Amino acid sequence: MADINNTSFFRPIWLLLLPLLLATGALHAETRLHITTGFTPPVSDFFESVLGELDQLMPKVSITFEVLPAERSLILANQGINDGECCRIADVIQAEYGKLLPVESSFFSARFNAFGKIKRPINSFEDLKPYTVGSVEGWKIAVNKVNEINAKETHIVTTPEQLFQMIKENRLDYGVVGHLSGLQTIHSLNLSSEIHAIEPPLIEKELRLFLHEKHQYLIPAFNEAIQQLIQDGTIDRLYTQLLESL
Repeated sequence: MADINNTSFFRPIWLLLLPLLLATGALHAETRLHITTGFTPPVSDFFESVLGELDQLMPKVSITFEVLPAERSLILANQGINDGECCRIADVIQAEYGKLLPVESSFFSARFNAFGKIKRPINSFEDLKPYTVGSVEGWKIAVNKVNEINAKETHIVTTPEQLFQMIKENRLDYGVVGHLSGLQTIHSLNLSSEIHAIEPPLIEKELRLFLHEKHQYLIPAFNEAIQQLIQDGTIDRLYTQLLESL
């Protein structure tokens, strides 16, 4: 009869069980994702709230979030130092950052509106041509469009605050900026009763969450989770809450 006090008796059993134990642990392992954005508040606040909901819906994924300078956020995600970038126009990013793969479902569209004191009908950039018009450095889509129209006078400034002060002082008729950023700025400057967002938006582009290619196996799960948040009204609720806070 074998001596059960002899540890050599148990060693082969543990060696046999080890692969099974490791495999079981792998099945329950949590994937930690550090996702960054080049957007600033209030847009980044909305992204953070949605990513928080996704974190809750996906039990095997843990998401942390950070705001970085726009180009740095993309470069670090493309290098795989960070795990993803939220959120960008798909075709633009894929052309330059080949390691980043888009999640198909979109939960946010970037909107750029004209803001001004007078609510004239402005349905396109061409409608701004007779006026003095401005935008803000760094928002390339809006700046390029403003420069293209050859308006009566054009000013590209460094901050939204500068832009809205110029509108207040009648040095600009209209400024073209991101819808949420514009609303936040006129609220912070106490100009909500003087300056208004003109509808409809002049630009509206769907943005998508990007993951580094090493996490491409997670893309179907993100698609499914985002669709669930859209269908159950969570996305609309979070967006409405943000608008009400501005």
